[in-house]
Amino acid sequence: MYSLQNIGKSFGGVDVLTDISLTLKSGQRLGITGANGVGKSTLINIATGFLTPDSGHIQINQQILTDRPAWAFALAGIQRTFQSTRFLKTANLEEQLLLAARMPESKIRLTKLIKLGGLEASLHLFPDEIPLPLLRKAEVIRALAVNPDVLFLDEPSAGLTIEELDQFSMFLKQQLGQKMALVVVEHRLDFMAMVTDSVFEMQPNRGLVKREIDVKT
Repeated sequence: MYSLQNIGKSFGGVDVLTDISLTLKSGQRLGITGANGVGKSTLINIATGFLTPDSGHIQINQQILTDRPAWAFALAGIQRTFQSTRFLKTANLEEQLLLAARMPESKIRLTKLIKLGGLEASLHLFPDEIPLPLLRKAEVIRALAVNPDVLFLDEPSAGLTIEELDQFSMFLKQQLGQKMALVVVEHRLDFMAMVTDSVFEMQPNRGLVKREIDVKT
């Protein structure tokens, strides 16, 4: 189980997050939406160790992660993607994916994911030579290769057409382990309906409020 409890964060005296709590059970699929500036990016950065909260605590499976660096979150089983894909310009795709799969079991999983994702023909290419839909998929593959307990996706639909989004969501649902928890921070409710079980909206001064949407089975 992964939990954020009573998280608070301010910048320059302005409160961005106030008393935010979130609990994830094994296999849960959760979406978080909300207006620009409401604090979604701050929340996902805190949830994955890229920012330290001013108050509250974070833990996974009884392991306290509050105040720990991002690499400690990764070792504890928490992975993420970013709004803008993050790949080095000076290395090809295969080299960069292999950096995330150092253990033998991760390399085996990575090889399988690359084949299932249709990336074999792109492994020799550099990131600026690869179409965005494949880069989005590659970023997810990089995270899934280490078989995380929790996967956070930050605006994964950005730049994708509805057809590309359909393909991306199908791949994602097929490759998520049954026990892996998923959190999608996203504006597009159509994508939320494809991959999540429930959606919460971040609202100023109210925190996370459950929002009803039609979820596709």
